[in-house]
Amino acid sequence: MGSLAQLNHYYLKYKHLFLPGLLAAMASAAASIVVPIVVRQAVDTIPRMVANYRAFEGTPVGDYLYARFFAVLMGFAGVILLLSFLSGVFSFVMRQTVVVASRHIEYDLRNRLYDHLQRLSHGFYLQHATGDLITRATSDIEQVRRYIGPALMYTTRAVVIIVMAMSVMFIISPVLTAYALIPMPFLGISVFFVARMVHQRSDALQEQYSELTSRVQESFSGVRVLKAYARESAEQAAFEKESAGYRERSLDLAMVDAAWRPVFLVLVGLSTIIVVWQGGRLVTEGAITLGNIAEYIIYVALMTWPVAAFGFVISMVQRAAASMTRLQRIFDAEPEVSDGVQTNEELKTVQGSVTFQGVSFRYAEDEEPVLKDLSFHVDAGTSLGIVGRTGAGKTSMIELIPRLLQASEGRVLIDGHPVEAFPLAVLRGSIGYVPQEVFLFSETIAENIAFGRMDASEELIDRAAEEADLLANVRDFPEGFKTFVGERGITLSGGQKQRTSIARALVREPSILILDDALSAVDVQTERNILGHLRRHFGRRTVVIVSHRISAVQDADQIIVLDDGVIAEQGTHDVLLAREGLYANLYRKQLLEEELAAMV
Repeated sequence: MGSLAQLNHYYLKYKHLFLPGLLAAMASAAASIVVPIVVRQAVDTIPRMVANYRAFEGTPVGDYLYARFFAVLMGFAGVILLLSFLSGVFSFVMRQTVVVASRHIEYDLRNRLYDHLQRLSHGFYLQHATGDLITRATSDIEQVRRYIGPALMYTTRAVVIIVMAMSVMFIISPVLTAYALIPMPFLGISVFFVARMVHQRSDALQEQYSELTSRVQESFSGVRVLKAYARESAEQAAFEKESAGYRERSLDLAMVDAAWRPVFLVLVGLSTIIVVWQGGRLVTEGAITLGNIAEYIIYVALMTWPVAAFGFVISMVQRAAASMTRLQRIFDAEPEVSDGVQTNEELKTVQGSVTFQGVSFRYAEDEEPVLKDLSFHVDAGTSLGIVGRTGAGKTSMIELIPRLLQASEGRVLIDGHPVEAFPLAVLRGSIGYVPQEVFLFSETIAENIAFGRMDASEELIDRAAEEADLLANVRDFPEGFKTFVGERGITLSGGQKQRTSIARALVREPSILILDDALSAVDVQTERNILGHLRRHFGRRTVVIVSHRISAVQDADQIIVLDDGVIAEQGTHDVLLAREGLYANLYRKQLLEEELAAMV
């Protein structure tokens, strides 16, 4: 249960809700405990009053005794109703404080988790499925909330009822109380074993739920690929397998719960039978009254829910402990890239020069490096083109600039300063990055473009869309920039999504603009239009273009050819063509492909 200790500071934060709530729980339990005492007095008093009335029935004294009997009866009923009302009021206050506090903590915990997830580096997401993270942010936090609120509430009320009830019962008759408690040790043992089984099954259930969620999330995200390859049946079979696993674990947990309930009811019922049996003997001996038996039966009934609550609470605690352990693994994860001791808070702006000094990079210590000893310099305001075969390391290379990845060896410099010296907010706020895999949010086109700069004016959004050669398409849409693009931009074509992503980067007016194969989904003419607009930025900001097409980089001030993680060639378009190397071969091959395409 050590993981649950991480929640202690939340109790202090919301003590203004927890303290009144726990006091209300105690008051509610105390009011419930007094009811059996009133019943006992009624049971012992009313028969004597009835006997006295019968003795004087039909006389003025009898009429007086009847009126007194009715008044006393109404008095007992009124007191019981008042106590029940007070118990209900205090129970309401208890829920409106403790449960509300648990919702506040749930809110804080979920926000903390989301904030931490956003700070974690790219490598973390390579190791954790999206569905699993969604499960932790929803189901796991809900399990923790149940422990914080209902479990604490039930426990407090149960402890007060059991302690007070047993105290009164011992005062009345230690012997009868001892008999009534005979089944309790067996109940405690059964709860202990049930708790262990619930913990194991709850943990397995949560793990399976994560796998099921991941499968659903992945299927819906790739639904167009599924349909294109007619894989619906195969995917349905895979989903049914995961769903069957979840069902089996759910039924396993339900079986434990179902088996424990009859045992619990038998043991509690056995206590009632013992009370009536032994209590009747004590009544005949004059040790207790008939009202005491009624009082004992009510106390046993009152303790039924609290004792049952312990079973529920133990289950809640076990589930919460498993869930909090899973959450804590995320909280304990440290971002590979963050502001650190090298960060210089005085660096507020970026001019745009980029330098690589002997840079190597590998994704894991035991893997071969993806990039090997890269060294080059790009002046601020100039352009750099990067070409190379698929898998050459182009994307890994440019992701080192905004510190999406961290160099394993060597140094990456911006304006002569190590990238680690810049606060991440300053560094990334000065870079417009268009990734290879375009991601659009389920918002309007305008909101997706303004995501790069939330305070962007309509004029700035229009200009960014025009430079990305998107404006004409947007004007053709019935709702223009207010058109919703759907999840991941599903209503737009591949080229429109890429151009929206380019506009998102341009609207930032960044010092460094990075395009990672951002023109692969557009035709040649659209590419020329976009590159024509981008040339306006040459001299004003550093532009880095990664592309498979030579035509996209041939006007760059310098071009780097990557091959198997190393710089194979470097120079201008004309210089590289004259060398008759890898770049020249790629250029001629693409020219031939364009000619063949034109002939067709």
